[in-house]
Amino acid sequence: MTRHFNKHIEGIDLSFWHELIESHGELVTLSRGDLVCHVGQPTNKIGYVKSGYLIYTVVGVGKIGGFTFPDALFGDYPNCLHNLPARFDIMAGRKTEAWIMDATVLLSLYKDSPVVNQQGHRFAEAAYNSLIDRYCSFIAGGPLERYMELIRQHPQIEQDVPQKEIAEYLRITPTHLSRLRRDLLK
Repeated sequence: MTRHFNKHIEGIDLSFWHELIESHGELVTLSRGDLVCHVGQPTNKIGYVKSGYLIYTVVGVGKIGGFTFPDALFGDYPNCLHNLPARFDIMAGRKTEAWIMDATVLLSLYKDSPVVNQQGHRFAEAAYNSLIDRYCSFIAGGPLERYMELIRQHPQIEQDVPQKEIAEYLRITPTHLSRLRRDLLK
């Protein structure tokens, strides 16, 4: 099995989701900072990143909660199914191409198609497991352990994402991240 930064896509049929989203959505180009959804505002967007990356930000505390890289699905699931207010911002980290569809369409597809319903269940389970894994990593490991695990599993992230954003994702300051990196080079 391929290891992805976005663990919620491991074990699901990405080609199924990409085809479904492309058949019901559109390809959009986002500039750095463009929002897909904004906290507190109704959202009905679901999609996948074709190129670039998206940032999940918890507004109010200004913390990065996650990233979505190419091929990964994104959206404020399940709120997007019901056009409910978003719980976080999803914005482009740099120029990003993404396929986006109206997620409220999924409700009728889930009802009408056992295959789509089954894929939806698999996606929800994978997303939940990914969330639990991330939560456990924050409880079990300190900043050094989290950084080393991040780099071990995703060595490319330092080329794709600014250090400031990596530090924020790890819940440390950029200065602390610089110290960790310097100490590892000793």
